[in-house]
Amino acid sequence: MNGPVRVVVIGMGWAGREIWLPRLKAHHSFDVIAVVDPVAGPADPGVPLLGDVAEIESGTVDLAVVAVPNHLHADIAEELLLRGIPVFLEKPVCLTSSEADRLAEAERAGGAVLLAGSAARYRADVRALYERTPAVGQIRHIDVSWVRARGVPDSGGWFTQAQLAGGGALVDLGWHLLDSIAPILGPAALTQVVGTLSDDFVNTSAARAGWRDAPETAGGAGPGGGDVEDTVRGFLVTEDGVSVALRASWASHEARDVTLITVEGSAGVASLRCTFGFSPNREGGSDLTFTSDGETTQVPFEAERIGAEYDRQLDELPGLLGEPAMAGRAVADARRNIGVIERLYACAGRHVPAHDTTREYQMDRRISGLTGSRPAVGPLEHPRSVVVFDLDGVLVDSTEVMREAFSIAYAEVVGEGPAPFAEYNRHLGRYFPDIMRIMDLPLAMEEPFVRESYRMAHLVPLFDGVPEMLHTLRERGIRLAVATGKSGPRARSLLSQLGVLELFDHVIGSDEIAHPKPAPDIVLKALELLGAEPDSAVMVGDAVTDIVSAHSAGVAALAALWGETDEPALLAASPDAVLQKPGDLLALWPAAAVG
Repeated sequence: MNGPVRVVVIGMGWAGREIWLPRLKAHHSFDVIAVVDPVAGPADPGVPLLGDVAEIESGTVDLAVVAVPNHLHADIAEELLLRGIPVFLEKPVCLTSSEADRLAEAERAGGAVLLAGSAARYRADVRALYERTPAVGQIRHIDVSWVRARGVPDSGGWFTQAQLAGGGALVDLGWHLLDSIAPILGPAALTQVVGTLSDDFVNTSAARAGWRDAPETAGGAGPGGGDVEDTVRGFLVTEDGVSVALRASWASHEARDVTLITVEGSAGVASLRCTFGFSPNREGGSDLTFTSDGETTQVPFEAERIGAEYDRQLDELPGLLGEPAMAGRAVADARRNIGVIERLYACAGRHVPAHDTTREYQMDRRISGLTGSRPAVGPLEHPRSVVVFDLDGVLVDSTEVMREAFSIAYAEVVGEGPAPFAEYNRHLGRYFPDIMRIMDLPLAMEEPFVRESYRMAHLVPLFDGVPEMLHTLRERGIRLAVATGKSGPRARSLLSQLGVLELFDHVIGSDEIAHPKPAPDIVLKALELLGAEPDSAVMVGDAVTDIVSAHSAGVAALAALWGETDEPALLAASPDAVLQKPGDLLALWPAAAVG
């Protein structure tokens, strides 16, 4: 890149404040242009403080470092990636396999790379272990553990609340351990995963990490007992017969915090004893040995200060941003890690609940800014004279026709088996070819899908209340446009059949702009054709892509809930207001105020 990487740090908890912000400010390759946290005070007098990720302007930032509470990792990263902003995400990258899928989709759709922030592989002693590993011959077994004497983080805060952290020591320390042995294991699949959990120390005040400051109660978690494990013991077996014994403990009966990685092979054993992390209650240094035929030798490597791995990671980060091979790598690694974690929890009989979406909307989400109940619709701060509508799911109820057209196209091009319409429906709002690429389906499906959609267009109705709403808006002097994932000809043909085409000043399809939703191009094109400024318009949509596209264009976004939509995901995208029925839109322009 020409010049320093312009970076925004999102989240001023312990990791953002103590690890990332000072290192980024001190590094010559980075220029910290802002930090984001709605509840923190100024993190640094020289760095602007933003209260919401929506305030980040896509063209002004090269990288977002996301260090928020665990339950927000995937949500915040997904939103930024969809806006085309590269993301460096603290571990854990995700809390479920479904979140990994969402991140993969966002990375592809937004064209921005996702990088992962677990630093274990950047330690000098771990890299020396990697270099020595070939000498062990055929790998048979790996022992890996991170056992703290006392180190429960933020006891009573979000770290010990399953709904907000996703789990305990397994998600926290275990993710680092799985990352550290991944280059040794290679790509072999895991055929067996068993494990146990215990929580003897998590609610003991004496076991709390002494080097951490006061509990961070983000997300509504207050003082009280934790409901996560403080210790996990697992045993894994790969498809090529390598076994792994894993242990992660936030607290124990030991005197010191110790990390061990031992690699046993047909020709010898390489063993590293050290202490990961920042705890001052650590081993005196790192010790790497190699044993073969009864003889043990020391393996030399360069000593380094505590935390040097994070600086080394930042050294390499600018180059990774421009490396095409990095696309998809972080998600692939995350899928493996979270797959092990999910299987260990399932084996141990512990159901760690995903964060409750309904509860989350009622809490301070810390970063997204979505608080309280659904935002009510009503007169906005600035007068609006333009409404841009999405088409499917907002104006027309096309779900059943699309389902039938998709099924026919799938049968013609792919063959037998159920057509994955439910997944297709999750991506509505995008251009059909883009959805095919996301789903890894043949682009040849477009021709029969379009053919059948035209054939059955007469079966697609307007939603109840839409004609009255459109006519009333026109009577009140509001100019209207449609910005749809459909092609322009298909959209105009459908609206003409329904007798409402003349109510719109412009109808724009995704084939008529350079970059379809979630990019802002189609909304900006509507504004250009109407001669309108962003603050004079609103957009009404039923998909996350609509909300992101509108916000990226600087337009207020209204969520339409009367069709088949993923309501939790739509609300999580932080719309400016929510519409329960088409007529709710009229509240923006009370009749008495018109004229």
